Amino acid sequence: MQDPTTLFSLEPAGRDLLAVGFDGATALRGLGMLAVFGGHTDAGHLSEQVRDTLLDSLDHRLLASFDADQLIDYRSRRPQISFDGDHFLDYQAPQLQLHLVSDALGRPFLLLSGPEPDYQWERFVASVQFLVEKLDVKLVALVDAVPMPVPHTRPLGVTAHGNREDLSAGLSTWSPQARMVSGISQLLELRLDEQRRGVSGYTLHVPHYLADAAYPQAAVAALEYVGAALGLMLPTDELRERGREVDQELDRQTGSSREVTAMVEGLERNFDQNSPGAGRSLLVGPDEEVPDAEELGAAVEEYLQSQPKHSAHPADDGVDDPSAEHAEHTVREAGPLDGNETVPDDLSGLSDDPRDPDNPDNADESDDGGR
Repeated sequence: MQDPTTLFSLEPAGRDLLAVGFDGATALRGLGMLAVFGGHTDAGHLSEQVRDTLLDSLDHRLLASFDADQLIDYRSRRPQISFDGDHFLDYQAPQLQLHLVSDALGRPFLLLSGPEPDYQWERFVASVQFLVEKLDVKLVALVDAVPMPVPHTRPLGVTAHGNREDLSAGLSTWSPQARMVSGISQLLELRLDEQRRGVSGYTLHVPHYLADAAYPQAAVAALEYVGAALGLMLPTDELRERGREVDQELDRQTGSSREVTAMVEGLERNFDQNSPGAGRSLLVGPDEEVPDAEELGAAVEEYLQSQPKHSAHPADDGVDDPSAEHAEHTVREAGPLDGNETVPDDLSGLSDDPRDPDNPDNADESDDGGR
């Protein structure tokens, strides 16, 4: 295997910060890391929503970039480029990057995000392990999402995994034993566990009929799990608003089609018969009760007043505007589904089982677990 440390380059804005971390100073050591990749297990466009929400809303600094030319198959995932009358412009190259981000309270964490590599998996994982070791990352939290035969009218399910039992026990709504095709997230979790590095993963269960569209509810759940695991306050307000718009559109389509209504009702019956019930929350201990709204508000206000201000820029006090504009979200009434559309235009004709017998990815799946 080629030297994994040559697979990434330190950005000018992050070179000094990382150098300080490598020398043993505490500025960047002992932080948590969130890792999210687009590709294999990215139902509901989870990775794009998580990445965009964090980088559009929070103060951040780019630390390192991975060499996409060595990792990405451009012919299978062709980048976008614009054409303006008589010339091309605005080529959108794939970006697999490591950022230093500050949460809503100014607490720093690391964000590793971008497309899942097509090539050199072991070398890429080794390069991430190198950074994790040199920066003494306290915990790597991975989030992804898979399509499941579940209804959108029920709470979003999750399968929790990793070597931190305190961050996974009692959370899973489905814990199968199965042979499956791997993604880079699964390999990274395995290799970190072999190194006895703290790692916790959360796989969200997205309704299969919404897997190819942006499903904000999955991103909200992912940020909640990661925030609890890493002790961060992460932004979800805008995602929740988009989620309400999705629910309204789904209600409209469900109410206007008997076929869709029958499908959803069938999924609801199956869910209710097999659901293990609500799992525990990472926000409270095993013997604690969930506080009411007044207690939560008072606790948050007291906590905010007691916290010093932090920045993702240790060398200066300048903080970028955390309220960067998001693209306006709309639910299109007609036209083909694309990457920006939230709800499929027509849910009719869908099956209540997403598994395709002709899909080789499903060939080795076990029937254990009773989906």
